[in-house]
Amino acid sequence: MPKSKSILAINLNLLKPQSNPEKLPVRLISWLLSSGRYIFAVVNALVLIAFITRFRFDADLAAKNEAIAEQIPYIESLKPYELLIRNTQLKLSTIDTARRNALDWQSLLKKIADQVPTNITITSINIDNSVGSANIHISGQTQFNSDITSFIVGLKGDNTFSNVNLSSMSLEQGAIKFTIDTQSRLTASGGKRL
Repeated sequence: MPKSKSILAINLNLLKPQSNPEKLPVRLISWLLSSGRYIFAVVNALVLIAFITRFRFDADLAAKNEAIAEQIPYIESLKPYELLIRNTQLKLSTIDTARRNALDWQSLLKKIADQVPTNITITSINIDNSVGSANIHISGQTQFNSDITSFIVGLKGDNTFSNVNLSSMSLEQGAIKFTIDTQSRLTASGGKRL
C-alpha cells in the first residue's frame, strides 16, 4: 500500500480568547488603581481650592459690609441736602416745562409788526394761548382797502401764521375798521417756541 503523506495542519480560532477574560469588577479596580487615583487627586485638589476660595470671598464680603456700615452715618447726614437737591431739580424741571410751553410774545409781536403796512393803525391785539397754538385777534383801522389786503397777504405769506381770516370790516367816520383772526403754530426751535 501506498504510504500516506502526513500534512501538518494548524487549526487556529482567532475569535476564541486565549486566556480567561477579566471580570468587570476586576477591570474597574485595576483602572481605579492605575488612572483613577490621578483623577481622585485632581478632584480633591479642586475641592480644597474651592474651600479656601470660599473663605477668602467670605472675608472680602465681611470687609465690604463693614466699609458700607461705616459709611451709613455719613450718607444719612446728607439726607437733608438730597431732599433740597431733589426739590430744586423739581422746581427747575417745572420752570423748564413752563418756559418751553410759554409763547414767545416778543417774537410773535415782531412778526405781526413786520407785516403791518404804514397806513394801518392797530387798535388792539388779543392773544389766547392754547395747547400747541395761539389764537390771535387783531383789530385796527386804515384809510385804504389795499392796506388791509397787503396786511392779510403778508400774514398768509409768513409760515408762522395759519388760518388768516378777515372776520369783520366796517366803515366809520371815513376810516375802515377791521378785525383779523389767525392762529400761530407753536413749534420748538432751539429751546424757544413759536
